[in-house]
Amino acid sequence: MRNQLRPLLAAALAMLFPGLGHLVLRRWGRALLWHLTIVAGGVALFAFYDVSMEGSIGAPAEAAEAAASLPTDIAVSIVLLYGLSAIDAYVVGRADAAARDRADATAEAIRRRAASADDGDESESDGARESRSPVAAVTGSDEGPTDVECPHCGKETDADLDFCHWCTEPLPWADEE
Repeated sequence: MRNQLRPLLAAALAMLFPGLGHLVLRRWGRALLWHLTIVAGGVALFAFYDVSMEGSIGAPAEAAEAAASLPTDIAVSIVLLYGLSAIDAYVVGRADAAARDRADATAEAIRRRAASADDGDESESDGARESRSPVAAVTGSDEGPTDVECPHCGKETDADLDFCHWCTEPLPWADEE
């Protein structure tokens, strides 16, 4: 549930203050980039249109008057930048949540596979273990592990290869295929 609310929170905070939504997502570079883009874009637009904001720092009524007197081009451009920042924060948050969900699912699948391999090794006889390929003997399944021990040099190597990348000797299961 937390993963689903985080993108919405990031988008809302990005609308409140430029870059804040990305800070919540721990995307420091993007937060700085969006903040600088919106602030520099606003300053550049004010300089380009030669807008004077005198007296806008005083009372709230004066600030509201100054905001109402902004040229439409400047106001639309700044609102558009804020909107793009919020959309980016939402999309990045959704991508992070999806990646986190995939990682959790992968970790759970690995835990289940390890638990079933431990149960299978206890019930398997010695003769059945020896008849399987060396790849299956290492993991307890016929899928093949990512790393196996080389019988020649003893170092771990990739099981998908037909040779040990450390000693370049062919692996015993390379001839079986």
